Amino acid sequence: MVIGVQKLHNNLKSELTDTIKQNYSVQEINTTLQWLLEYTLGITRTDILIDKEVALSAIQQEQLNRSIERLNREEPIQYILKECEFYGRKFVVTPNVLIPRPETEELVHLIVQQHTKNKSLKVLDIGTGSGCIAITLNKELSQSKVWALDNSPNALTIARQNALNLQSSIELVEINILVDLPKIKQLDIIVSNPPYVLNSEKANMRQNVLNYEPPTALFVEDADPLLFYRRISEICTHQLASVKWVYLEVHEKFAKEIKELLIKGRFLETHIVQDAQHKDRFIVAYR
Repeated sequence: MVIGVQKLHNNLKSELTDTIKQNYSVQEINTTLQWLLEYTLGITRTDILIDKEVALSAIQQEQLNRSIERLNREEPIQYILKECEFYGRKFVVTPNVLIPRPETEELVHLIVQQHTKNKSLKVLDIGTGSGCIAITLNKELSQSKVWALDNSPNALTIARQNALNLQSSIELVEINILVDLPKIKQLDIIVSNPPYVLNSEKANMRQNVLNYEPPTALFVEDADPLLFYRRISEICTHQLASVKWVYLEVHEKFAKEIKELLIKGRFLETHIVQDAQHKDRFIVAYR
């Protein structure tokens, strides 16, 4: 079947349920369908604008139908396609790892900007998930040595696949930092995007997050929201005194408290940095 891309795009949009149309903006829906067409048919944004005609096979139509069914169950498009772009590179993602967010790209960009002249660094990424932070830093800071820790063997399998695909030499380590200590003696930088969403905030979150992304990588108990940050500060203070820089993605409600934790850990030059949405999203600490 030969069909114009715009008509195909509109046909797919018409098959989305009212729930999807109500819960997602027009821009989100259009972007999702654009990704789906690009992945399934090799369609580009330009092809959509010029209404290019494409020959749609029965197999491709079935692929699109199955993907629309999954979208209607609010499954994230990144898990359907099994990939997500991060800092200009494509990473494999499955429900075993979080989908990388734009805010985390901002965190990585902060590090790259501040260390572009000093690429020979020893870096530890705590809670690596897909490996997006560790691998990107290893590629951008080309002479760096990067360790990536996670307590999930399934997540480390995905990170290992991404490292192989992107020809990155990161060292992957399975460890629960709340229980054990990393066996690394000299480090320059610790970076982490640990779980920081409160359990009480689940009621305000979309089903595409709650039903599909790994909860242990997202949520912390309301009674102890600083659990991971306190542990990172302890590691820097008692085991890894060589660490000069710490970069953290944080919950905007607790940025000031996390800053104080690091100051107590002898990081006297500590700053809260806002993200593109003007929220207190990152802590940058130096000693």
